[in-house]
Amino acid sequence: MFRLSSLHSVCLAALLAAGELGAQAIPTVPDYLPGQQYELRLVMSTEDARDTPPRKTYQTPITLRVVRKSTAGTELEWMAGKTVPLGAEAQPNPILEMVEKIFEDLHLRVQLDATGRYQGIRNEAELRAKIQEFVLLLVPQATAKIPDPAERRRAADAMGKMLTPQALLSAARKEIDLYFGLAGLPLEAGKPLRIKSSALNPFGERGTLEGEMEITPVEVDSIRDAAVIEFRQEFIPGTAGSILPGSNVAAGSDLAAAGANLTLTDSGEYVLELSSGRVKQVRHVRTILQDGQPVRVETTVITVQ
Repeated sequence: MFRLSSLHSVCLAALLAAGELGAQAIPTVPDYLPGQQYELRLVMSTEDARDTPPRKTYQTPITLRVVRKSTAGTELEWMAGKTVPLGAEAQPNPILEMVEKIFEDLHLRVQLDATGRYQGIRNEAELRAKIQEFVLLLVPQATAKIPDPAERRRAADAMGKMLTPQALLSAARKEIDLYFGLAGLPLEAGKPLRIKSSALNPFGERGTLEGEMEITPVEVDSIRDAAVIEFRQEFIPGTAGSILPGSNVAAGSDLAAAGANLTLTDSGEYVLELSSGRVKQVRHVRTILQDGQPVRVETTVITVQ
């Protein structure tokens, strides 16, 4: 970071007043070359008093490979490795282990357009078909040791409803959407940018929540070759019949009661490399509040190694 003398500050103020010096543009178009490969570390943690244990943390290695680059844009391959629990409070999760098996050999193709904007996953149809095949294969294997046929069917039905191709692909996309969330956006130092945003409804209802995200570059450091960009969005869904993630509907959880005052907030920050426009790290915190008090906090951190 640089400091200005009093004389320089006066000159800068005069230039700004005259409109001769605009805000500093921040490069957000990531510079990739075919064949490049990056190793990322994904750390996800949840804090929820209703869970046992209340805090869980998992780490997943990710390989990001540049497949091709042309005038039409850039195609990259996102491959997740084996997820492992971190800390004594985290325990193996059978559902998570099954999801790992499903995604073990799946390569998600990320598409950026010619301007660097993130366009989503190219091979979604192929992935959905493969996920369905794995689910049909793995669910019977996972429930085979349940002796009672009726209980075995109930467990298989429950797992099948949870492990749908749409739900699994949405979960896999969430980290990709986060990592490439700034790609190609027109950002200027100190100038907030507001964009339309949406989030999958986590309150037990289908569909998405619509809102607006505010993105603010708060620091540009040419010496560190880095820019820090903060973001925030808030959703206040209709509360009738809303259900918090993890709440026990069958047990009549108070958190699932109709009329609960629920709010979802997303906040966090990106660290961009100025010379390349690539994300060095992104941290995202999702907080579920009831009557203004946090009841569940989900934290995701993706770091380039």
